[in-house]
Amino acid sequence: MRRVLSLAGAAAIVAALGISVAGAQPTPPTRFFGTAQLDGRAAPDGTTITALVAGKNCGTGSVTGGSYTVDVASATTLPGCGTDGATVNFQVGTASATQTGTFQTGAFVSLNLTAQAATPTPSPTPARTATPSPTPARTATPVPATPTRTATAIPATAAPQRPAGSPVAQRPAAPAAAPALPRTGADATDSPATGAVAALAGIVALGGAGIAAFRRRR
Repeated sequence: MRRVLSLAGAAAIVAALGISVAGAQPTPPTRFFGTAQLDGRAAPDGTTITALVAGKNCGTGSVTGGSYTVDVASATTLPGCGTDGATVNFQVGTASATQTGTFQTGAFVSLNLTAQAATPTPSPTPARTATPSPTPARTATPVPATPTRTATAIPATAAPQRPAGSPVAQRPAAPAAAPALPRTGADATDSPATGAVAALAGIVALGGAGIAAFRRRR
C-alpha cells in the first residue's frame, strides 16, 4: 500500500513538475520586417532598428539594403517584454518611427518604418553688446594770465598862477612943469630954437617921464 502511494505520489510530483516545466518554456518571439526610411530616404546600411515594449528594449536589428528584420522577445523569454496584444514601438537609429506594431506570439509581421531625425535647434546667437567708446578726458585749456595793469601816474598839471586881483595899469605920473630957464635977454624969449633947447634941457633933467611928456607934446 505504501508502494502504491509512493508511486501515486511520484506520479503527482512528476505531473506537477511537467506542468511547471511547460509553463516555464519560452514562447516564440514576434518577427517584424520591412523597409526603413530616415529623413525621406532609405536608411543607410548598418542603421540600428530598436523594438521597445513599454519603453524596454526587447529586440534589435540592422538595416541592410534599405530593409530590416527584428525579433521582439516575449515576456517569458525576457521579463517585461512582449505579450499578445502589446504595442511595440520602433526607433530608426535615434529617431522614433511613426509606425507601431502589435506583439503576436510566433507571428511574422510586415511593417515598413519611416522616421524623421530631430533637427537640432540652433543655439541663439548672443546679441553683440556695443562696447562703449571711452570718453576722452577733456584737458583743461590753460587760461593765459591777464597781466596786471599798473596805473600810470598822471603828472599833476600845475595850475597856472594868476596874479591876485587885476593888475592896476601904471600910468606915468604927469610930468612936472619944466623949470623956467633964465632968460638971457630979449632974443632968448622970442627965438624958437632957444625955447626948444630950454625944453630939452628940462626933459633931461626930469628923466624918462619928461621924455614921454615931451613926445606927447610933439
